[in-house]
Amino acid sequence: MQVKRFDQGVAFWQDKSRLTVMLLSPFYSFWPRYETRRAGCPIGLELIASELAAKGFNVIFIDACMSAYNQFIQQENGTIRYGLTDEQLERVLADFNPAVVGITSLFSNQAGNVERVARLVKRAYPNAIVTEGGSHASGDVNEVLKSPWVDMVIREEGLATFPELCQSIEAKASSRNFTFALGVSYKSKSGGAVHNGSRGFIPIFDVLAPRRLEIPLHPMYDTLEHTGGSRHRKNGRHAYILSSEGCPLKCDFCHIHIMAGNIRYYTLARFEQEVAQLKAAGVNEIVVEDDMFFADIPRAMAVGDILKKYDMAWFEEGGLSMFKFMKPGSGLTHEQMLDKLAETGCYRYYHAIESANPMSLTKSHKPHINSEQDAAEEIVRYTAKVGIEGVGGFMLGFKGNGGGFEESREDMERTVAYAKRLKQAGLAYVMLFIYTAIPGTNAYKYLKSVFPDLDLRTSHERSAFPVGGLTPAELTELRLQWMQEVNGSACMGIAEETKNWGL
Repeated sequence: MQVKRFDQGVAFWQDKSRLTVMLLSPFYSFWPRYETRRAGCPIGLELIASELAAKGFNVIFIDACMSAYNQFIQQENGTIRYGLTDEQLERVLADFNPAVVGITSLFSNQAGNVERVARLVKRAYPNAIVTEGGSHASGDVNEVLKSPWVDMVIREEGLATFPELCQSIEAKASSRNFTFALGVSYKSKSGGAVHNGSRGFIPIFDVLAPRRLEIPLHPMYDTLEHTGGSRHRKNGRHAYILSSEGCPLKCDFCHIHIMAGNIRYYTLARFEQEVAQLKAAGVNEIVVEDDMFFADIPRAMAVGDILKKYDMAWFEEGGLSMFKFMKPGSGLTHEQMLDKLAETGCYRYYHAIESANPMSLTKSHKPHINSEQDAAEEIVRYTAKVGIEGVGGFMLGFKGNGGGFEESREDMERTVAYAKRLKQAGLAYVMLFIYTAIPGTNAYKYLKSVFPDLDLRTSHERSAFPVGGLTPAELTELRLQWMQEVNGSACMGIAEETKNWGL
């Protein structure tokens, strides 16, 4: 295999007779007044690249965002785009000639950018099969397939589906307008959408190919920040990692159980093998991306031991739920859990708290004990005591459950007061999010039925629909005001400067 690194990505060349596949992460945009600017190595797309390379395909990986992360383009609608310009991406595309292109579409508020990338790709490669995959593409599959630039959508388990589809295309058993591959939706010759049956989820991730490190260690990912604020160590490299994926909860507003299914693991031996390889390559800081790291708390503690063994400072970004600290089971206390996290090198974690309102949580199928403020304050104080930065996540403006509930402004203010209390108790930073309709979720289905003419594809930092007597614009501005009140000028100054978390 010949590995060629270029400024915008990595190419793996093997056999000219084999299929050439391009994987592409799009450029992004944000509203500078309201939204954070966050991006990192797209670990899902990167793992698909490893799978394809292991199966002998020629693979081209391009990141149109991180390769020009600090290049800004003012957009007509007031947003700022960051990443490659159209012309720069076109010049990169001109160096290759893939038969299949896979574009990752993770975030609904970035769907317009993904569409723009798909158009550029189709214009460069009119004969290529252009596919989209990821959370948004899976949840909004019918809308995505309406695009004239997109031929297929890879739903849910792309790690298995996309390599199988490429094998089928190479064997001429699949074409632009036909495939038997499970988990694929496509357009028939008449233009109608065809949805093949869903694919089962991979039960144990050890069956996946060994992770290639050329992508995560590309120079464009060597930054002083990651997707959760500033790095802990200023020297060495950082990398993103998974020890598990999926979530056993089925919250109405969340897509994880739809996209990734129930919790699934790498064995600890396989996880340690990957950590050892990263350490040998110069990595000394890890961002753990597990969706539900505490699904099995003793196992999570063992993961921490592995990271400590290789002297990794680490940040848990996927989220540690408050209810898991309140009722951990396994004979554990929250003090023991936090002591272990600190001992093993965890310096920061995202603390999923969500709301002060038990009804909002219960109606959304989220454990309501997250709203028990006295217990939460005790946990937050101990987190700060052991030297870990807790980043509290709260949600405003719940509305759903078939019309069964809607938060009032008073409900939202109660959650803001809860956030203030926990910030004063020791949270390092607070993120106030707005209840958002993510395509494919129960919340989206309901809200789209109530507001059929509204574009609900916003981020968690901009409101899309009226709730609690507030217009979307009013709630968006209030959320910004509340963020400033809760976090104070020091944190918000860092957030304003970096457009990231205020840490």
